[in-house]
Order: sequence, then structure tokens, then C-alpha cells
Amino acid sequence: MRDSRPVPGPISEHGFGYLRTGQMSKNFENSNETESIGAAQSLFILEWGRMSSSWGINRTMAQIHALLFVTGRALGVDEIMSALQISRGNASMNLRELMDWGIVRRFRKPGDRKDTYVSDSDAWRMFLRVARAKKRRELDPTAEAIRECLGKLPAHAQSEGAQILKERLNDLLDVFRTLDLIYEHALATDEAFEQTLRLFRPTPDGPATDAP
Repeated sequence: MRDSRPVPGPISEHGFGYLRTGQMSKNFENSNETESIGAAQSLFILEWGRMSSSWGINRTMAQIHALLFVTGRALGVDEIMSALQISRGNASMNLRELMDWGIVRRFRKPGDRKDTYVSDSDAWRMFLRVARAKKRRELDPTAEAIRECLGKLPAHAQSEGAQILKERLNDLLDVFRTLDLIYEHALATDEAFEQTLRLFRPTPDGPATDAP
């Protein structure tokens, strides 16, 4: 069945322009509602992109993910290009990166010749995959670089400078080892994450459940 939800048009500070496809669903028959939805989606995408820089994530990559996440439907490359006003190469490169992170997947509907892309709708699972990707791409290489620095120091170096450097690098390495332990106990597997979530996630009746 053809998806009748509106496809976002070019994004701006004032919201999306909508490109209608097929018969509009009743949810979007009211033009004021459509404009409000577009404005809310637009604001989220712009803010998600701005926030991404503090995480060390490419803004365009974050905005593509936000677009797929808030529209709740599969979009083709052309639709993504139109909504975010980006080039095909930029869209394709960032979609590949998002798939590598595990928060966007590609599929092709039966009978279609073009690929479409969809975001995972589970916010907790999305953050889990981002955390795993950040650890793999940033924390692990940094810890390895610290070990490499320590390896360059003579084993029996006695100078004050060598002792200070060795002590501070080892302190940093302890931090990364601790983060590794936290990761293994809380994030490394879906089961571990679910157990952690049950401990700390707020419940409808209170802040969080008690530990089992």
C-alpha cells in the first residue's frame, strides 16, 4: 500500500514545505495541523543538527537521521536531498555512515527500483547504538594511543619527567579501563542494556524501579 503521509519539502527555520504524494490521510487534511507538524519537525531537525556538533557528529549526518526519525517513514535519497537541500553525494555518504552506526537501515519495497531509508523508531535502542559506535570509533582508539605512548617510555626510566608522564598516562588509562567495565556491564549486549534500563528508567508511577 502506498504511504499517504506527506513528504517533507525544503527545510527552513519556519518549518517544512510539504510535497503531497497520493491521497492525503485524514490526519493531515487540516492545513493548520500540517503546518504545525512541519514546524515541529523542522525545529527538531535543526536543533538535532546543532546539538550533534557537541557530540563530534557531522551536522548533515545528524539532520538526515533526525529527518528519518521524526517523519516516521521510509524516504528515498531524492526526498532527503530535497528536504535538507544537500547534494546527492553528501546524502549518500552520510546515509552509509548512519547505516554503519546501525541507526538507519536501507530496504527496497517489492516492485520498486530505488532504495529507501528508515530510522530505528526506538529511542533507547538508537542511543545504545550511538554509544557503541562512539566507543568503537573514539574511546577504544584513544585508549590504544595512550598504551602506545606508555610503550615508548623506557621501562626503567627514572627521571622526574618520565615518572610524571608515566603516572598521568596510567591515570588516564585507568579511566578508560573503568569506562570499559561500565560498558561491558551496561551496554555491551542488548540483555545488559535492558537490565540497566530497568534499574534506572523512570516508571509511570515513580522515578525508577528498585534493583531486583
